[in-house]
Amino acid sequence: MFETHRPYGRSETGFLAGRSFRPAANIYETSSGITITLDVPGISREDIDLKIEGNRLTVSGKRDFIRDHADEEFVRLERGFGSFKRIFEIPGDVDHDRVTAKLEQGVLMVDVPRRESRREIRVESEEWQK
Repeated sequence: MFETHRPYGRSETGFLAGRSFRPAANIYETSSGITITLDVPGISREDIDLKIEGNRLTVSGKRDFIRDHADEEFVRLERGFGSFKRIFEIPGDVDHDRVTAKLEQGVLMVDVPRRESRREIRVESEEWQK
């Protein structure tokens, strides 16, 4: 409504100019744990940090503002940039030592496996002597 009188939908500084962003996430459960995927296009793996403390997985990082040409004047800015931090509650039976993360084509995939809740117990027997 406010942008209709400006050329190209332009607002004073760009409606979302300079706004930090919050990567969209999907979380799904498998038989072996949970997987969290986050959309992080334009972010290198060096700019992403993952940390597990207790039952919280924290994913943080940053996407820098990129100016393609020094003399460009933006008509509209919608891509968020800056720092982000997402905190996810994870189950208490997570195997912290086996959590893995992979960044591929702008999607960060974090696999959070559960600890083995079952283990075999060997039954010892004594040889009865007659």
